[in-house]
This record gives sequence, C-alpha cells and structure tokens, in this order.
Amino acid sequence: MIESATYDIAVSFAEEQRAVVDEVVEACRQRGLRVLEGNDLPQAQVRFFVPFVSTVDELATNGDEHVLPVLTGEAPESSAYLRADEGLVDALVSRVEAAETAGQDRVAVADVAAAVEQPPPPAPAPPALRALAEQFAAASPGRDLSGTLHLGDTTIAVRVERSGDTVYAVEAGDDTVNFVVLGGSPDVLSTLYQRIESMLTA
Repeated sequence: MIESATYDIAVSFAEEQRAVVDEVVEACRQRGLRVLEGNDLPQAQVRFFVPFVSTVDELATNGDEHVLPVLTGEAPESSAYLRADEGLVDALVSRVEAAETAGQDRVAVADVAAAVEQPPPPAPAPPALRALAEQFAAASPGRDLSGTLHLGDTTIAVRVERSGDTVYAVEAGDDTVNFVVLGGSPDVLSTLYQRIESMLTA
C-alpha cells in the first residue's frame, strides 16, 4: 500500500497570479514549509489549502478550518482573507506551526478543494415574505382577476391575471423587489410592494 504524500500547504491560483504565487511558494519553502502546487496529487494530505483569489466572491470557504484563502485584489473591511503582501509568508508559517502544535489532522487536498468549489446553499425566502405572498395570491382582487404564486428557493413571484393576461406582477428575492403594472391602477400593488421592500431591507 502506497502512503499518501504529506504537505503543509497546497496552493491554487489562476495563471495571471503565477508571478505572485511563485514568490510566495519560494519564500515558504525557504522557511521550511512543504508546498504542493496545483491538484496533481489528489490523495496528498495537507494542513491547509491556500487558494489565491482576486475577489471575495470567487469561492465559498464555508468556514472550513483547512482553507486559508489569499486575496490578491482589493480587500473589504474586516476581511477574513489573508492578503498577498509582505506579511503573508509569516502568517502561513504561523498557521502551520499552530496546527502542528494543536495536532490538527491533515486532509486530502482533493476533498478540501472540491468543498471550496461548491457554492453555499441559497438562503430560503423569509417566512414572513412567503406568507405575505401566499395571502396576496389567495386573495380575490376582483371578480375577473385571479392570482398565481411561484415560490422558488430564493425568489417569490406573484402574478395577477385577468382572462389569462398578466395585469400585475411582483418578483422579490435577496435584496430586490420588481413589479410591473400592465393594466389598471398601480394602487392594487403599492401596499404589497412597500411591505415586501420593508421586509427585505429590515
């Protein structure tokens, strides 16, 4: 049985980041860290997976203790990402030493890399918003009008129709609310729009 190779860190990066990453890798090796570049050894065991990204939206770490993302672009305030600056190598060495002292297990680089690539599940629509949309769809806005409702994972769409034609439409999700009036008075939807907007911005 062949034992898996072990490393302190495995780095992942885009080609345009190669010059920066090469310098970091060389400096880490000079400090005694074993560095794996790329995912060519999927069974290799690592203390930390270190992806280099230009924005915080490029990957979802999901709070994995084995992931140390490095931001090469502009950093938002109170960012949890490491920065690609003169303190990066010291930070990586400190993290590895602390993990060794704490007895933190290594993980397969393929497993942690795959977990990082998976986006977090979408947040469900707020219960109050769903209830409001259901009430609106169930209401009888008029003798010749009917309401339909679509509940998605992150969006809610309400349509009010007259004889099969959409008269009013509201779609809400995340932090946006869109509504369209194709016939009649917009007053029918104004209250609903204001209540949905207040829920999303609360």
